Amino acid sequence: MGESLGVEITPESVLSSVVRITEQRSQQHLEDCLVSTLFGLGTLLFCAICRPTPTANGIFLDYVASQCRDGFEAPTEMVEIGTDPMLLECMATATERAAALPDGSLRRVHPIIDDRGTVCAFLVTLHPPAAAEQLGLIGGFAAIYRNYLAILRDAARDTLTGLKNRKTFDENFSRIVAASRHMKVSFNGNRRASHLEGEHHWLGIIDIDHFKRVNDTFGHVFGDEVLLLLSALMRKAFRSEDLLFRFGGEEFVVLLAPTTFQNALQVFERFRVIVSGFAFPQVGQVTVSVGFVRIQSDDLPSVVMGNADRALYFAKEHGRNQVHSFEQLVGEGRLSDEAPDEGEAELF
Repeated sequence: MGESLGVEITPESVLSSVVRITEQRSQQHLEDCLVSTLFGLGTLLFCAICRPTPTANGIFLDYVASQCRDGFEAPTEMVEIGTDPMLLECMATATERAAALPDGSLRRVHPIIDDRGTVCAFLVTLHPPAAAEQLGLIGGFAAIYRNYLAILRDAARDTLTGLKNRKTFDENFSRIVAASRHMKVSFNGNRRASHLEGEHHWLGIIDIDHFKRVNDTFGHVFGDEVLLLLSALMRKAFRSEDLLFRFGGEEFVVLLAPTTFQNALQVFERFRVIVSGFAFPQVGQVTVSVGFVRIQSDDLPSVVMGNADRALYFAKEHGRNQVHSFEQLVGEGRLSDEAPDEGEAELF
């Protein structure tokens, strides 16, 4: 199969690389490992994985893993997909694309297609002239990446609802916090004085009101059906770029992609109204309470979850079937910005 910078590519080295890739237990580690493996095995000038990310302003490319020789580099900021015609065509056709560059090198793009038939990522490689012997190897590793990514995603899903599960929350939260560091915000560090201007990431906790009563009255089969139908309503109510989690029992978490405070309030309120107006089979009306909070660049998951939970607790304590913002409650003097003592009673 040839040599790469003095490293002989043998069946044993390829097998060892496959073993190393399949040892990874998170998507980010998988992608980092795949890129470093291909870069070590091949004569590549550039190797990267990028994900198409839908936003209100179009689809942007997020280069999540990359390695390159001198003179080549991946974009450090997300770029609009229209600036890269090859990737745009690859996404539209869901088929591999390749193009020879003026210096004789070959740029190749493999679309990674998920179980819904959607292009969820691209494997982008740049080969030096006369490196065609590596093309089959790259294609094989792209297939391994696609298949193992499907396994990781299945493991990250709640078995009942199909939403993301709790164990994937920290990884997604860390990525959002990292992204928020690049956002321009007017917040001065004082939640009480904040006017919630600009766009931010938001975290909301959704809890089904009196869910224990549903299970006790109608049985767990109908309780599970309520959870399934509620998760389906969530998928319709929130945007594709918003992240939806089931945390267990009747509690759900939403990580909203950047938007304004008013839009965040409206989307959670709209979802509350949709649920309260939906006729659940046998059970009838079900309502939800929601507490949400802004995510800042230096926030810890426990702090954000705690503040959203306090807003949710306020909704439960004041009649349920309500949506409340932590910042707004603090600004109105209805909640303190100090964390409560441990052991406070819950109303779930």
